[in-house]
Parts: sequence; structure tokens; C-alpha cells
Amino acid sequence: MTLIDIVGSIIIGGIVLVMVLAFDGNLVQGAGVQTVRVMAQSNLTELTGTIETDFRRLGFRVKSFPDTSVLYADSLRVQFRGDVNNDGTVDTITYEFDTSASGAANKNTHIVYRTRNSQARVPIKLGVTKLRFWYYDSSGTVMKTNPVTYPSKIKAFRVALNIESLEPYKQTTMPYLKLNPGVYWERMFKPQNMR
Repeated sequence: MTLIDIVGSIIIGGIVLVMVLAFDGNLVQGAGVQTVRVMAQSNLTELTGTIETDFRRLGFRVKSFPDTSVLYADSLRVQFRGDVNNDGTVDTITYEFDTSASGAANKNTHIVYRTRNSQARVPIKLGVTKLRFWYYDSSGTVMKTNPVTYPSKIKAFRVALNIESLEPYKQTTMPYLKLNPGVYWERMFKPQNMR
């Protein structure tokens, strides 16, 4: 009877130990996924803050408003004018999505370039995997030509982007496998200076 109790205790103890190790593995995996998502969310917040500030100032203090507010517009690049830093000087801002790889460990990521006036292009390396612009006229209709033939007719913008971690990460303990969990953001802009 004593030998049966010892063998039974060893079996039950082994099962409990395996359960604890599996729980610990799931906990570590969940913490890793959450860390990657928080980093991507932080990068998203940084980039969208800049985009929102610039797009709200589109056309601000442009004297020949609205004809020269938007200088160029296509699905991956936009160039516009406005006093973005509220110093009384009209700036020319360009956002451009480079479709070539960023050189980061996560091969899905690309670089977004922001240029202010004639200064050098500033690379934004925050793990952007997709960036797209849509343009709308005064009736709310999407302007389908790429590039937009008459940028002076643009009255609203929609910007969508997806960001992943710069380091590749693969979830393995979830019911499905997902490489590089990321965050998605989409926003419609109707700058007051373009109405």
C-alpha cells in the first residue's frame, strides 16, 4: 500500500509540475506579446501626434488659400503648405512613404520621410508597415486619380497606417500563430483652413 501511495504521489506531483510550467510559459508568452504591442502603440502615438499637428495646420496663414495649400497628393506622398509651428511663417511639409525595407530586423517595416521646407528629409523609423492617403472633394467623393490632378479641390484627407515592432516577434502559445502583432490607425482630416 505504501509503494502505491508513493507512485501515485509522484504521478500527481509530475502532472502538477507540468501544469505549472505550461502556465508559466503562457504567462511569459503573454507578457512578451503585450510588450511588443505596447512598443508598437507607443510608436504609433508618436507618429500620429506629428501627423495630426501638421494636418490640422494645413492651409493655415496661406495667403492664396486654398489654391496653393496642397501642392501634391498621391496615395503614398502628400505635400502641403501651412504655418505648422505657429510662428507666422508658412511652411511646406512633405510626407512620403518609402516602400523599400527599412533595414530593421522586422523586414515588414518601412520608413516614412517628413520634410519641412527645404530642409533634409527626416526619416521616421517607427515600424510603419503600411501608410496610405485618400483625398476627398467638397462633395465627400474620393478623388481617384493618382496623383490627384487638381489638388486645390481637396477638402479632406483620410490617412491609414499600420505599425509593428522593429524586432520580429512570433506568438506561439496562442490558438493561432501570428508574426509581429501590430496596431492599426485610421483618421479622417477636414482641416478648417480648407473649408
